[in-house]
Amino acid sequence: MAMRLVPIGPLFSRMARLVRDLARQFGKRVEMETHGDEIELDRNIVEELADPLMHMVRNALDHGLETPEERQASGKNPTARLLLKAQHQAGQVVIEIADDGRGLNRERIQSKAIEKGLIASGDGLTDAEIYNLIFLPGFSTAAEVTNVSGRGVGMDVVRRHIEKLRGRIEIRSTRGSGSTFLLKLPLTLAIIDGLVVGVGEERYIVPLFAVREMFRPAQETIWTVQQRGEMALVRGGLLPVLRLYRRFHVTPRSEDPLQSVLVVAEVEGQRFCLLVDELIGKQEVVIKTLGEMFRNVPGVAGGAILGDGRVGLILDVDRLFKEKPGDASR
Repeated sequence: MAMRLVPIGPLFSRMARLVRDLARQFGKRVEMETHGDEIELDRNIVEELADPLMHMVRNALDHGLETPEERQASGKNPTARLLLKAQHQAGQVVIEIADDGRGLNRERIQSKAIEKGLIASGDGLTDAEIYNLIFLPGFSTAAEVTNVSGRGVGMDVVRRHIEKLRGRIEIRSTRGSGSTFLLKLPLTLAIIDGLVVGVGEERYIVPLFAVREMFRPAQETIWTVQQRGEMALVRGGLLPVLRLYRRFHVTPRSEDPLQSVLVVAEVEGQRFCLLVDELIGKQEVVIKTLGEMFRNVPGVAGGAILGDGRVGLILDVDRLFKEKPGDASR
């Protein structure tokens, strides 16, 4: 299985060559950065990503980024920036394509959608809802079709490619400042470093990127706070506590926090604690998709075969953090 895993770096390198060629063709100055070149994915996923990624890069160079003269006139650095970034995040692989160009024009998208009869008006629609209209078949706001991005492969085809991989696309854009497209893909066969923990007879894997520290709590660590539930005093601050045995309905070795271990995890700058029985160790694991029984279990991102042959469930720390304490304890 591991032989099928390849780093995304070579694909990013192909995009870098494309950027150089297109920048020269359009007379634009573009500095491209890549991060996460070492992230590994199944070879088939990387191959399927090539076409949509190429189209999005072409689109950014053709329509998103301004000429040096236009950028200087608007007070920007004449050299534009384009970022390609891969990372593990909340049980997914996220590919980020970000530029500091024109940004999406909400009014133009809205007007074109009304003209095509896709919406009656844009009243009451959020920016995200308006931006997502660009993924509809045949939708384009470009004033002219170019040889680069106007080849009949629209953003609807890009979305279909990503959905074929059971992923999704999110857009963030600020007029005049640039756009960010996030391709969120399942960790079908991705590699991830994890902290293996034990709860009763079960094994769970906490993605290592989310782990900040681990310790055995003292008597004064655990508090029950009115309307906030169980909290842990960590470095002078109170953090919510989620007891994994309650969340997944398993029998712990002990319900006494003093006989347990707290794992401090961080999600989008916010921290919380997972209460587990024991720490097993750190391990690089190959993510495997789960069967129908576990596929839609909240808080579970996937599964993995551990070094001892046992199966561990990979935790979706983002989902666990967003649950209400009352929900987690049921």
